Amino acid sequence: MKKLKKISVWIVVLVYLIGISGFVTQKHEGILCNKIEVIIADSLAKRFLNRDDINKLILSNNLAVLGEPIASINTDSIERLVLANTMVKNCEAYTTVDGKLNIKVNQREPVVRIIDMYNQNYYLDAEGSIITMSSRFTPHVLVVNGNIKTPFSIRKVENIYAKQYDKKATHLREIHEMSMFIKQNQFWNSQIEQMYLNKKGEYEIIPRVGPHLIILGNAEGFKEKLDKLWIFYNEGLKNTGWNKYLKINLKYKDQIVCSKI
Repeated sequence: MKKLKKISVWIVVLVYLIGISGFVTQKHEGILCNKIEVIIADSLAKRFLNRDDINKLILSNNLAVLGEPIASINTDSIERLVLANTMVKNCEAYTTVDGKLNIKVNQREPVVRIIDMYNQNYYLDAEGSIITMSSRFTPHVLVVNGNIKTPFSIRKVENIYAKQYDKKATHLREIHEMSMFIKQNQFWNSQIEQMYLNKKGEYEIIPRVGPHLIILGNAEGFKEKLDKLWIFYNEGLKNTGWNKYLKINLKYKDQIVCSKI
């Protein structure tokens, strides 16, 4: 008898929950979207995008949002649309019971600016994804130009580490690896402002301090080469001065070759 009562109670509870669920669903379907709330999570540090850009993107693509039933809004489509912008790293779109469409966006963080052999300008972020240029925001990052080939459209979401670019993005991958190292090193981040890739596939560095040009050579062993330069700066230039040399060549193993002004 007790067991039968327990079963009856659970049946009543289940019927109640199903009824409430149907009521809530029906009520939710009747709510119309009355507001689009856009949140740019890192807008103070990175100013590639603002709220108006996201709103205009939705309107220009004729997505039915404002005034539409909240349950009919395809948040997956909105996320895909926003993520098609190279400046966007993450996007989350969701609706609420008070009739709002919320769109949260995180922007990509550039680590290096590329100016390729055809004078195309774009950035690479920490993961190796491209970021198109913005007339609104110019971040202060390392600039690398010269004989650089870009094997993809800079207007689409691309990553230099994608498998299809294994043979086509060798220099871009070298540049990205060096840029990450420079960015994470306090001294080199403040000293190196520009790099140039010549036709021989060798890198030349333009420092912020001193009139000299640094010949790095190829990218192989670049960390050890910069370590050599660090020692030379501290043990050599502090005695002779920063304005004595025109070129500092690091590409030869275990030695530094300098040309005087």
